[in-house]
Amino acid sequence: MLWYGLAAVASIACLLPAGYGFLPPARSLPRHSSADMTAAAVSAGVVGMLPAEAWAKGGVYGPLEGKVSSLVHPLVMGSLFFYTCYIGFLGWQWRSTRLIGGEINELKAEIKKHHAGKDEHHDGKDDSAHMSAAEQKLQADLEEKTTRRKELVEGKYKAKHHEASALLLAGGIFFTCYGVFNTWFRTEKLFPGPHLFAGAAVCVLWVLAAACVPYMEKGNETARTAHIGFNVTSVGLFLWQLPTGFEITQKVLNAKIPLI
Repeated sequence: MLWYGLAAVASIACLLPAGYGFLPPARSLPRHSSADMTAAAVSAGVVGMLPAEAWAKGGVYGPLEGKVSSLVHPLVMGSLFFYTCYIGFLGWQWRSTRLIGGEINELKAEIKKHHAGKDEHHDGKDDSAHMSAAEQKLQADLEEKTTRRKELVEGKYKAKHHEASALLLAGGIFFTCYGVFNTWFRTEKLFPGPHLFAGAAVCVLWVLAAACVPYMEKGNETARTAHIGFNVTSVGLFLWQLPTGFEITQKVLNAKIPLI
């Protein structure tokens, strides 16, 4: 910052003697004084002393070329990977909430079959005394799953999964594009390779998974299977992409670019 301040002061010192308006004819231009030449030399010298490698593209894009801006993408995307795993947990819990109802109905049907073949006269004894070991096991499973379903319903996993997924879709695509543009700001070119291609594929899979939701709401099991498949694949690509992202982050940390 000291060098930039000196350069700015020297530039202002050169501009102070000059007037505002159109330039006069060449023959009427005054001769440059030694003071003007000295100020110009100082300005050029100060600018020349600035480290050329400090800015990737000469500071054209300002702070967007700095280290802080360059670290936004890796830090956010690293956090989003763990957030993606959390969303997967929410989705699994919502799936369990849907499926456990069918399991409860199957248990009730099994218990009903056992009762259908029994004599209805129990001589006043409690029904539990006439239950076989198999029936008691079924009844215990039924009570356990009923309690479990109550807990799952109270967890509101469907709403949580939907809200978290919407945030991942918006934030993930935004900060992926941010990373692409940040690379351009620093180098004015992109670097095609595994990290870039895998990142683009993850974004596409997020969108495809989101596109399945309206059909899933109508009970389309094919869309539900595709939704799960897209998400599992995206998590795998995301995980595979982390090592290359870490390597790029190391290069940014070691690069001779300003912090801001």
